[in-house]
Amino acid sequence: MQQKFFLIRHTAPAITRGYMYGRTDLPLADTFAQEANEIKALVANHQSIPLYSSPLQRCRLLAESLQGSSLTIDARIQEMHFGDWEMKRWDELAPEVLDYWLKNIATEPTPNGESNAQLVARSVDFWEEFLTYGHEEAGIVTHFGVIQSLLAHLLHIPIEKVFRLDLDYGAVIQITIREQKYYKIKFLR
Repeated sequence: MQQKFFLIRHTAPAITRGYMYGRTDLPLADTFAQEANEIKALVANHQSIPLYSSPLQRCRLLAESLQGSSLTIDARIQEMHFGDWEMKRWDELAPEVLDYWLKNIATEPTPNGESNAQLVARSVDFWEEFLTYGHEEAGIVTHFGVIQSLLAHLLHIPIEKVFRLDLDYGAVIQITIREQKYYKIKFLR
């Protein structure tokens, strides 16, 4: 049996770059309709598939616009919780604090937030359960950190190295699984 899944990153949020906004429920940018249409065109032959989404509106609204056969909201595929750093600019952090966190990015949580190890654990927990549903095709509308976590898991990349992958807003990644063990990953957008 062959399975085909789509990891879809949300479209651009209405915020200037440079802010940490993991769990903050931001509205969408004015470009949403155009970005959503580009994503729809990529998955046009798969529009009646089950969809899974983060509860944050930047994912949920995109998932709703894709009009799958069903929509399941799952909190495990929310973005990383930055805790006290939510809605702060990266350049607001003391350089030594940011440097320490970046050097220990896999295991060090943000103050009152979570670590990348925790993000990976909940993302993989979602993925392993998701695979038991037996879908031939499905889409997952989620965030940068969750997609990186899943790719790190599938490709056996250490989490501190997976940050080298650049995923733009609206990224679409197709994962094809053959015989429940052979993964092929294709970046569509």
